[in-house]
Amino acid sequence: MTLAAPYYLLLLALLPLLALFQRRQRRKEAIRYPSFALLVGAGRTWRQRLLFIPPLCLHLALACLIVSLARPQVEATGHREDREGIAIQLLVDVSSSMDMDIHTEDGPMTRMEVAKKVMEEFVAGDGGNLSGRPDDMIGVISFARYSDSICPMTLGHDAVVYMIQEITINDRPNEDGTAYGDATALAAAQLKAQEGHEGALRSKVILLLTDGENNCGEQMPLQAAAMAKEWGIRIYTISLQETSRPAVIKTDSGTFLKPKPSSESDQVLERMATATGGIFRTAHDLDSLQAVYREINELEKTKVEEVDFLDRDEAFAPFALLALGLLLLRYVLSSTLLRISP
Repeated sequence: MTLAAPYYLLLLALLPLLALFQRRQRRKEAIRYPSFALLVGAGRTWRQRLLFIPPLCLHLALACLIVSLARPQVEATGHREDREGIAIQLLVDVSSSMDMDIHTEDGPMTRMEVAKKVMEEFVAGDGGNLSGRPDDMIGVISFARYSDSICPMTLGHDAVVYMIQEITINDRPNEDGTAYGDATALAAAQLKAQEGHEGALRSKVILLLTDGENNCGEQMPLQAAAMAKEWGIRIYTISLQETSRPAVIKTDSGTFLKPKPSSESDQVLERMATATGGIFRTAHDLDSLQAVYREINELEKTKVEEVDFLDRDEAFAPFALLALGLLLLRYVLSSTLLRISP
């Protein structure tokens, strides 16, 4: 406990002076008697023995009031973490090509199953390198020829994980195709709309996962990227494809391996990411896709501000109440059992 105004405690030095002054006053007001010889041997009554209580109550009450004026305070230290999450739109390709198998340690899995598994780990964590995104607002958009917002932006990540698990590959031939330009534009528009909400998140990100080239839709990918850039949205693009094998070239000088050049689709995805401050990566299997999401998870950190604070609560109320109780007790005793005259 600390005192905000300790100099008031100097008033305690006046209490002995007050007691001395009251004693002299009582002597002046006392009834003079010529001799106490006849009173020798007379005992003191219990009331006489308790006459010190009313003055004591007064002095203790004044002491409590002085302590109250000194403003006793109780200090409590604490630690708080202020977290500022980000808004993330997860875009996943559900065209028919996502039904192709990828060999994993647990056996063959389709590209769709691999993508869903890694997206779930990114959102909820995997107990290892991916810790999840508990402070972020996340939405999910699937796309083939048309884009569907299957999960709106939310902090309820259990719902996000459930909706990811429910994603299925498009099975309508007339809706097959890859239109990630439209999906990117839709995601950017939804992230832009968050600015009008109270407590809108300042950092906005799109994670685009596809295995093909943009071959339909109204929005061209680079146009959608330009829109995202204007609104301050970063785009991370991931191309899920088969392992690229280098071409074998035989010359008079020997045999050489020449890496295959990036496809036109990958070049577009890379330009989308570069233009908005994101990154472009390729993945061929479960491990490489997990590595890409881990890299993005490290790049997009939640802003954490640690604050140590000291709270002070006023603690004068008990002393003030005690003073009031003592004054009330003095008044009752002085008016009844311990009443004296004059």
